[in-house]
Amino acid sequence: MASILEVDSLVKKFGDHEAVKGISFAVEEGEVFGLLGPNGAGKTTTISMITGVLPPTAGTARVGGHDVRREMGEAKKINGLVPQDLALYPTLSARANLDFFGRIYGLRGKALRERMEDVLRIVSLTDRADEPVEKYSGGMKRRVNIAAGLIHQPRLLFLDEPTVGVDPQSRNHIFESVLRLNRERGMSII
Repeated sequence: MASILEVDSLVKKFGDHEAVKGISFAVEEGEVFGLLGPNGAGKTTTISMITGVLPPTAGTARVGGHDVRREMGEAKKINGLVPQDLALYPTLSARANLDFFGRIYGLRGKALRERMEDVLRIVSLTDRADEPVEKYSGGMKRRVNIAAGLIHQPRLLFLDEPTVGVDPQSRNHIFESVLRLNRERGMSII
């Protein structure tokens, strides 16, 4: 099996503080990989460097064979990011949020409509898709956040604490959806 992600001696410094101290790991195509550690261990910072939110101070990361320093545009086509904080427009509906994010990835017309319906089914929000996100429960907002990270059909999905602040039922639904994506679509998930 080939690696979808290779991280080698990745470092991030903020002034004199070294937030990430030379982390190395690989994720195989189709693998579910847990990036674990206590608060402040550098998990979010590591994900941020791999997905292009922050530049690395040193080291390398390759997503689908693309170096994140030199080919971030290509790497972003392969990965999806579901950040810890909600990245949604609360006054827009789930469908309108997904339309917006899909367009950022170049989706239009029928292809975009089909992707929106697919990800709404994945996160079980088809019946509430036209309501403003601000009227959703915390768990429903998290599910729309996940749908936005899936809209462009990434091969590698980064979930940064996707169940923070949600009830046990929503947490279980999120984990079940993630496992289905892995089993049924072969998506690699961190």
